[in-house]
Amino acid sequence: MLITVTGGIGSGKTRFALKYAAGISREGVYLSTGDHDPVIPELPSAHYRAIHAGNGQHLTEVITQINRESNLFSADQRIVIVDSLTSWMAAGFRATEDLDHQRSETQLLLDALLSYQGKLLVITNEMHGTLHPTEEERIFTARMASVNRMLQIHAEKMYMLVSGLAIDLKSQGMRNEDER
Repeated sequence: MLITVTGGIGSGKTRFALKYAAGISREGVYLSTGDHDPVIPELPSAHYRAIHAGNGQHLTEVITQINRESNLFSADQRIVIVDSLTSWMAAGFRATEDLDHQRSETQLLLDALLSYQGKLLVITNEMHGTLHPTEEERIFTARMASVNRMLQIHAEKMYMLVSGLAIDLKSQGMRNEDER
């Protein structure tokens, strides 16, 4: 089961995601991403653990390893939370100037996320452009938006946070133009 939580910076995505996760799973793994110092929020219970997955291929490897080592019969009892996909992609863009390499790394991560066999909650930022973006900003925004669209196609649930208010997009009958 794939769940996505999206919204702007500071909209309350992580707080909402952890509260939501605690409501559907007794235990979980919180994966902090990116090349920043990990900010680990207060986890819902002692049955949740935090891992700083970092940037680069490491996040893909961590998700693949968790998926490989998971007991399929107990997968419904645990949730993996990725916070955040946007941070991971931004770190990848800063780490390499080879856009084809970054694209392939993103595809590998997307494949790992979409093949995950248990409950997976992915936190990502809603992408907004600027008036005069650099070429790198334009490429990053377009790629992140594309990844978000791919996730929403596969997500069973999708929430958007606006100023701490969660909007359940899937129950609103929102549909991607490609699905019509």
